[in-house]
Amino acid sequence: MIRWVCLMLACLALPTFAAEPARWTIDYTASKLAFAAEQAEAKFDGSFGKFDADVRFDPAALADSHAEVSVDTASVATANKDRDGILRGDGWFESPKFPNARFVAKEFTKTDDGFEAHGELTIRTVTVPVKFVFTVAQTGNRVELNGEADLDRLAFGLGTGEWADPKAIGTKVTVIVKLVGTR
Repeated sequence: MIRWVCLMLACLALPTFAAEPARWTIDYTASKLAFAAEQAEAKFDGSFGKFDADVRFDPAALADSHAEVSVDTASVATANKDRDGILRGDGWFESPKFPNARFVAKEFTKTDDGFEAHGELTIRTVTVPVKFVFTVAQTGNRVELNGEADLDRLAFGLGTGEWADPKAIGTKVTVIVKLVGTR
């Protein structure tokens, strides 16, 4: 009997670990990774047609949540073939040499209006801390995340030579994300 009580007490003293939130299954046809920027003081929108998101987010388990998004930089599209070619080339994404940009978030906080993810975005060889502000709506097991982050393109070394001038291309880029899936 004493041995059994000692065994029970030892088990109670073992640390317990929360289960990792379930991975979301992303519906890429309903999801979108877009951005808004400015060229010659005129706004333009763009998007990335190919990306992969590994999202394990649960509002009830923020400490255990994490996300990783890999973006195919060659899939950039702005409705302007010339601009798209420039963005894929030298001084910008350099897509043949650096085919993917990568965002990793391991810290999440609740805000009055939703959530913040604090992570790091790597474009080419430059990694910059990024705050991504978002909301999550869930109906049954269907989830929809909507959010955005403001980036400074110069912090990543994007746009060199004639494109480094903020009057030619604005420095602020707003990334807009819509992820639809199930969890």
